[in-house]
Amino acid sequence: MPIYHEQVFNSCVPKLEDRDLRAKLLSTAIEMLAEPQVVAVPSLRSIARACDVVPSAVYWHFPSEAVLRSAVLDAEYADMVDAVEKSIAAADGPEALLIAAGRAYIEWGLSHPGAYQLLFESADELPETRAENGPRLQSRIVELAAAVDPAMPFSAALMLWSVWHGITSLRIHKTDWDWGMTSDEANERLIRALTS
Repeated sequence: MPIYHEQVFNSCVPKLEDRDLRAKLLSTAIEMLAEPQVVAVPSLRSIARACDVVPSAVYWHFPSEAVLRSAVLDAEYADMVDAVEKSIAAADGPEALLIAAGRAYIEWGLSHPGAYQLLFESADELPETRAENGPRLQSRIVELAAAVDPAMPFSAALMLWSVWHGITSLRIHKTDWDWGMTSDEANERLIRALTS
């Protein structure tokens, strides 16, 4: 039996208009998906609630929600860069260095899925504060990518990042899929295929 609001809707809307509205709703939703969708940091209110303080208390430390959001993402980005750099520092040889970089990137993303989404699945521009942490790592990855393509190391670095991002993002979102191999195994196969 239809629930109450369905009964009211069905008795008020003629069937032809119902079909037209359904088609319009569907086509409008599809049109809206032509643009990137918002990936949002937790709201100031929800953060305050988790800290057992009133939302106004947050403003003593952060003048706006945007400043808090940026501070969170700066800290998370710096943490990811540090994780990748530590992993690279413990490896030796072109192939091992690339495997270590990919492993650290993927592991960080999978253990920080919300931050990863905000950093790499959002259409937001990279603020200067965050960019401070990036160039040294980007330069190092481009340097390592010369093992993949000595003539075009920057393009090779972008290709590596695209695959690392794909592995990370898909495993964040498709948790019920059987991948047939671990993310670490996928990364190793990728690097070995590219450097052989």
